[in-house]
Amino acid sequence: MEAKRYLTTIGILLGILTVLLGVVNVFIANLTQVFSTLVNVITFLIILTIVFSTVITYRVIKDKEVSSKLMSINFKIVSILFPIVTYVASLIGISKNEIRIIFIKLNNKYIYSKKYNLNSEDILILIPHCVQKNSCKLKVTNEITNCKQCGLCNIGDLVQLKEKANVNIFVATGGTLARKIIMDNRPKAVIAVACERDLTAGVQDTSKIPVLGVFNKRPNGPCVDTSIDIKEVEEAINFFTSKK
Repeated sequence: MEAKRYLTTIGILLGILTVLLGVVNVFIANLTQVFSTLVNVITFLIILTIVFSTVITYRVIKDKEVSSKLMSINFKIVSILFPIVTYVASLIGISKNEIRIIFIKLNNKYIYSKKYNLNSEDILILIPHCVQKNSCKLKVTNEITNCKQCGLCNIGDLVQLKEKANVNIFVATGGTLARKIIMDNRPKAVIAVACERDLTAGVQDTSKIPVLGVFNKRPNGPCVDTSIDIKEVEEAINFFTSKK
């Protein structure tokens, strides 16, 4: 009798397990189908987003008419895709700097599509220390007006621009100091002069503040006796202050 009950119990248990297994299999099959559909939808949306961003990016680079709103959306997409795009570019032999240049151009185009009317003292200009003549012994990192304006580098031109436009200009020795200068001064807009890598990092680090990037010129290679297009910096100041 005990054996019969035991076998009956085992039979019922096996029956329950069989039913549960069937339910689980049906659930898994349905879940797999749902999951597959979800993956396909997500993949399609990602592809659609990339195509949209590519079209907008192309139009911006070619100076075609694009609304500020679309530029904003596109720049957010590009910012997310940027690490992946630069990695893929490096795999196929494309320089990362070429991608960084496009990133900064998109950023600048977006900012220039908006309107600002700032006071000049609310604008902060960041300059890399490599603009200073490498052989110069004067320390201009803390105070740019220490420059004697000998004319051998653009620091003297920047001192004159500071006096003329009444803007804050700082020479930064690296990204950490640049971020500290921004945090300490709390500007409403930044004009940053640097190489492609540093500009890209700077724009990404200060996403809440409009940053116009100006590429420095490197006739002697990176980080040594670089130069600046002062006119481009002045045009950026005039834009932020709504001066023609």
